[in-house]
Amino acid sequence: MTRIITLTPNPALDYAVTADFVEPNRKLRCRDPQMHPGGGGINVARSCSRLGAHTLAIFTAGGVYGDALVKSLAIENVPMRMIPITGETRLAFHVKNDRDDNEYRFNLPGAKMSEDEIARFLTAIREEAEPGDFVVASGSLPPDAPPDLWAQAARVAKDQGARFVLDSISGLDAALSEGVYMLRQNEHEYEAVSGKKLTWPGEIEAYAKDLVTKGQVQAMVVSHGGDGSLMATKDGVFTAPSFKVRASSAVGAGDSFVGGLLTALSRGDSETEALKFGMAAAGATRMSEGTALFDPADVKKLMASTKA
Repeated sequence: MTRIITLTPNPALDYAVTADFVEPNRKLRCRDPQMHPGGGGINVARSCSRLGAHTLAIFTAGGVYGDALVKSLAIENVPMRMIPITGETRLAFHVKNDRDDNEYRFNLPGAKMSEDEIARFLTAIREEAEPGDFVVASGSLPPDAPPDLWAQAARVAKDQGARFVLDSISGLDAALSEGVYMLRQNEHEYEAVSGKKLTWPGEIEAYAKDLVTKGQVQAMVVSHGGDGSLMATKDGVFTAPSFKVRASSAVGAGDSFVGGLLTALSRGDSETEALKFGMAAAGATRMSEGTALFDPADVKKLMASTKA
């Protein structure tokens, strides 16, 4: 059975609160605290697990926040392989400003990884990945990490016959030089490769097809907020619209999209259906408060709405 293995060398413990207002030099009274495991790959694994996929989260953890991260993942029954590090797992702090209906996000840099810790991280990929698996690199790299860390991970995954998926702008150039199975970028990230703002959908479709033609990726996915998403492969370009929902928070929506997309592909869905399922997972997460991910029942309702 195809497994979705996620890689998170720089995870976070997400902490979210709500404030009546946010102003400088004021004591801000906060309420409704929430704490969740976070970081790109962690959230992708959580999403896949909720959607019934066969998944594994490979991540680093250290210190008090690292212990809390491991415990919170265990509560959600997410299969995991933790790589201990001497540094402290970072905290990501989110504040919802009720007065102005917006969010403030504070992301700490995280802990550096030693050469030995990086080697153990790559060994975990080598030992876990099997032919046909998706190995998903998502989120930022730790401070001072080798710029080719994702390229090294891609090489290891490919050596095992797995399909390497990159959902990160960190270490992007080296990873594309190595070649990846799939690259996912959002409406803000694609400029790191294209070098300029592109119009949706025409110019972005051409950009995605060009990366496939050059052989840097086999599948290029762009999620473009309220416009929807597209995937370019050698077989053509596939699209799916976004779901119109009452949004509460955008935290984790992109990771949920990736989790939904890969879950659908792992069970054999078509590219179009997989994109639609990813958009439903993203839409359902936008309906959730703070740093919480989607309720699977909401994903099911959104998918059912397309068949009405």
